[in-house]
Amino acid sequence: MKYLPQEKPGSGHTGYQQQVKEANIKRIFDLVRSGKCKSRAEIVRHMNLSATSVSVLVEELANRKLIDETGPAQTTLPGRRPISLRLNKTAHHMAIFVVKPQGVRFALLSLECRILEERFFPLDCHTLNEANAGETYIQLFDDILRNQSKRFNPSRAVMIGVCFPGMFIEQDHLFHTETELGFALTEESIRRFQQRVGLSVYLFNSTRCLAYAEKKYLDALDPDAPETRYMIFVKIQNGIRCAIISQGDIYPGPYNLSGEIGHFTIDYRGKPCYCGNTGCLERYVNLSVILENARRAAQEAGIEPPESLEALAQRYHDEPVLMEVVKQSARLLAFGLYSIICSSGMRQIVLGGGIEILGDTFLQEVYHALFSRTSLIRNLDLSYAQAGPDAEILGVAEHYLDKVFTITM
Repeated sequence: MKYLPQEKPGSGHTGYQQQVKEANIKRIFDLVRSGKCKSRAEIVRHMNLSATSVSVLVEELANRKLIDETGPAQTTLPGRRPISLRLNKTAHHMAIFVVKPQGVRFALLSLECRILEERFFPLDCHTLNEANAGETYIQLFDDILRNQSKRFNPSRAVMIGVCFPGMFIEQDHLFHTETELGFALTEESIRRFQQRVGLSVYLFNSTRCLAYAEKKYLDALDPDAPETRYMIFVKIQNGIRCAIISQGDIYPGPYNLSGEIGHFTIDYRGKPCYCGNTGCLERYVNLSVILENARRAAQEAGIEPPESLEALAQRYHDEPVLMEVVKQSARLLAFGLYSIICSSGMRQIVLGGGIEILGDTFLQEVYHALFSRTSLIRNLDLSYAQAGPDAEILGVAEHYLDKVFTITM
């Protein structure tokens, strides 16, 4: 994660009173946005602030067009009816880019995280010169905002989010993408783009986007249940990455490099990895490797090899050779998961990124392989991701609004 805020006039050191005001006004905004409080009176009771203080802050939110007052609320209580409050759904929006090997997905979202506009722009990363590939992507972002989007308005935008498969390396001031993309974005080039558009830019790792979207999805299933505070989200695609939810937020680690579960060793004499290690988990379990192993096993057994992961998912229940490949992949994945479960102490594990296509049989095999080990795995909650195809977009937007967005600072 890396947040590059747009400098505001007079910004800089803020005093204690300003920080308290920001904390209170942001909390009111969050309560209204989540639907937990729908009137000033409810906010007063929820926050233990005076009615006068709440009124001043609500009026400022209304003046900034962040919330609306919609008239007297329906109530069975005696006395004057409270004025209803709701999020202003039209005054502001967020522009989100999701970087993929095949191109860039663009979406414009309201502050309630509803998609207002969406489009995919093809750009094959393998055809680009590695030296200037990052600049090519930034030029595409710029062109989308200036010329392609029909609804983007810089005066109404609160931020630009970029979801990408990679990490920000603080010491190098570089956004390194994963090997599948194979290029880097410099912090300097992002700042130049930021200055051109005049907005804050929030860069977020794709696995962490998926993890935070899943957390918000789980929290929304039962608003009265406790918040999801501890979870490990494992993304399995052409590699394996994980994101850690700790105390209700993404845990990035001191160097912003947490989550490299794919480089846990499961065989110290095993296959060499590009990271310099040997026997790394992702050299044995990822979508490409599973399909490759299934094809090899099918050829050796004299049956037709599956052409795709989808074909494998449809056939493996009926063909023992393919079933064994899937189960062996599940057992190998369990080796890596066991290590991170024991080291983190967490028991809620969500698998996503595309592995879900293998269905319940794969998930159950992972579960049984884990549960057969020791009592350390008691209370394990293992599931597939459920947040849906917009999870990366929603993860950027929700995390920005929850953890980064400020109103008066």
